[in-house]
Amino acid sequence: MKERKPIDPELRRYLDELARQAESIPATLINEARVRLARTSILKALENRGPIPGLPNSVETGEIAISGALAARLYTPAQASITPLPVLVYLHGGGWVVGSVATHDPFCRLLCEAAELIIASVGYRLAPEHRYPAGLEDTLTAIDWVTKHAAEWGGNPAQLLLGGDSAGANLAAVAANQLCTASAKTPLCALMLLYPVTDHPNANHPSYTENGTSYGLGSDLMRWFWGQYAPGIAPDDPGISPLQLQRIPALPPTLVATAEYDPLRDEGVAYAEKLKAAGIDTTHIHAADMNHNFAVHPGTVARFPQCDAALAKIASWLRTTLGKGQCG
Repeated sequence: MKERKPIDPELRRYLDELARQAESIPATLINEARVRLARTSILKALENRGPIPGLPNSVETGEIAISGALAARLYTPAQASITPLPVLVYLHGGGWVVGSVATHDPFCRLLCEAAELIIASVGYRLAPEHRYPAGLEDTLTAIDWVTKHAAEWGGNPAQLLLGGDSAGANLAAVAANQLCTASAKTPLCALMLLYPVTDHPNANHPSYTENGTSYGLGSDLMRWFWGQYAPGIAPDDPGISPLQLQRIPALPPTLVATAEYDPLRDEGVAYAEKLKAAGIDTTHIHAADMNHNFAVHPGTVARFPQCDAALAKIASWLRTTLGKGQCG
């Protein structure tokens, strides 16, 4: 096994703090966990993070109704140098069970400012109340709706991007694979996958064991998430495990971010390699001393320079990719 760069010492202290709390989320406490996560994420971000040098310090936000109970939070740069703006449809992480547009509000604000684009953060339905394929259906509905309505709020429907983190990146990857077929009616300019879930735990990737405990996201918790989201679905079904898709479609330029101390590391790395082998323009960012969710979780993004560096790389990639003029 290759020698690994040690985990960031300050991150180790932070994770030890979190370890004092319960790592698992019993089904009877799902709603409580959702509320607690939202409060913790927002408060940490607002209390710990000051102004970011060199970036605009405000964004405009609003709520948009998509279909039925499906809605999204809209982020628009306060000062934009171009119009109309590209639009990123974003899917939050949280194991398809927890997480919301509220928990990911700080990250979306930061990315909106840094990349100078509109973000539509989608509040898709969560398991176990709404199991697979509910979240995927909501993702596809949101993409279609945003494409049709982006121009109404200053967005460019010809510059549509799709992205997410963790379980949200799983939804983004699966949706992109469906949309980017020969018969696709919704062309995508870019795909952004941050520490994506791309394979079922039954695949037994080594990082599930190597990083299974003490790094924030535990392997047992990840298996529990899977049990809430897709019980009874074949583990190798590409609708839940995009790494198992036999033929990669003509995806747009894709960013895959992974972290060394993450049980999802190996499946994320494997997905990046599979996309490259299929001829997809793929950029892989790897955080050698960080853990799952480091660039998105406000508790870490407010404390670690690696998180700012990752945000800057992601934003730079988005601007560069859009600047290539492959769509729009």
